[in-house]
Amino acid sequence: MAMSGKKLVLIGGGGHCKSVLDAAVRSGCFSEIVITDHSIPAGNTILGCKVAGNDELLPELFAEGFKYAFVTIGSIRSTDKRRAVFLKAKKAGFLFPAIIDPSAAAAASALIAPGVFIGKNAVVNADAVIGDMAIINTGAIVEHDCRIGTFAHISVGAAVCGGAEIERDVFVGANATVIQGVRIGMNSIIGAGSIICRDVPENCTVTGVFHGGGVNDTLNYLSFSYESIHAYRYFKLAGRYAV
Repeated sequence: MAMSGKKLVLIGGGGHCKSVLDAAVRSGCFSEIVITDHSIPAGNTILGCKVAGNDELLPELFAEGFKYAFVTIGSIRSTDKRRAVFLKAKKAGFLFPAIIDPSAAAAASALIAPGVFIGKNAVVNADAVIGDMAIINTGAIVEHDCRIGTFAHISVGAAVCGGAEIERDVFVGANATVIQGVRIGMNSIIGAGSIICRDVPENCTVTGVFHGGGVNDTLNYLSFSYESIHAYRYFKLAGRYAV
């Protein structure tokens, strides 16, 4: 049964929107859902929900009683667009619910921040922390005591094992595995199917099986700058998980 008065705007009408929209409808938490998109004409529908117009309509929708918004633009290589849309909607006054598909399993002790999406059959286990605007996509597993940073994206079927730390703006590709206790530095990309056994510096792209260790091993799997390696050696946790 829908909760009276809870009206939701989904910002972005692409493929990720369909995943979020289906979860939002099945949750029964919203009395009305509309979509904004720059490329889809107003009046069209997506899964039965109306496209109201483009993002310039956000203040008007807020005034009409749509107090909740959700960014339904996906991210792989950059979170800049998601972040810009989030800030625009936040400035307009919107609140950002977490949307969790009914088929997902989220532990009661897990901390799930505003704007988080948890997709179908995903698992978020005990004492995990999911930061603002993160995506835990279809079938992904975030195990106990993990920390997932703001705007991070754990993609379809990926597994983040116990106690791992994924910093902000990280993309973990489909079916990748991050071994327990490993830290992935902010803005890094983990390729689909990769297995990450050691910490990864910030601003890196990693593919394949990464064990870390020697220089040659690192060069085989990482794309990095000398600045990122320097930062990796001396970084502190402060600010790595903030919006």
